[in-house]
Amino acid sequence: MPGIQNKIRFENGESVGFEDFFKKNFAIFSSFAFRYIPDPAVCEDIVQEVFLSFWEKRNSFVSPVAAKSFFYISIRNTCLNRIKHEKVKSKYLNYRQPEEETSDSFLEAVFKKEAYREIYQEVNKLPKVARKILKLTLRGRSNEEIANLLGIAVNTVKVHKNRTYKILRRNLRDLYYLFLCCPKPVPDTQPSR
Repeated sequence: MPGIQNKIRFENGESVGFEDFFKKNFAIFSSFAFRYIPDPAVCEDIVQEVFLSFWEKRNSFVSPVAAKSFFYISIRNTCLNRIKHEKVKSKYLNYRQPEEETSDSFLEAVFKKEAYREIYQEVNKLPKVARKILKLTLRGRSNEEIANLLGIAVNTVKVHKNRTYKILRRNLRDLYYLFLCCPKPVPDTQPSR
């Protein structure tokens, strides 16, 4: 069992083992770096550098989502700096021909995918009845239709929906940090108030 010094503690009270976090995310971060630099060895070096930087700041993050945002931004910046300093930028840009807009679109897609993954995980943590009611609601079913389908009272449906929304709002509030990292707002995915 890893020692207490190997735990990453977030300001929101969560903690995660550094080794587990590393194993779970190293390949994802390396493939993200590969988008900028098509050399797996260089990408792995960059990700390791960012992990070292993260380790030094490990207890200053609000949540795991904020930590992942740090990784994506740091990896992107490190890749672009490496390209610039090694005078490979022009060769890389000619090879890949990415435009600024394409780069932003790619980042948006990465952040959007990460947000959907976080939402999906939280929805799967809900109790079975709450999950069913949420899915039926998202499919456009009315409270009355849901009550009839599940054989429960309409007020029970309303209570479950209210509790479910409160749980999701509380547990997904950290997605705000992910959206702060987006180069521009992602359409139809920002929480409405």
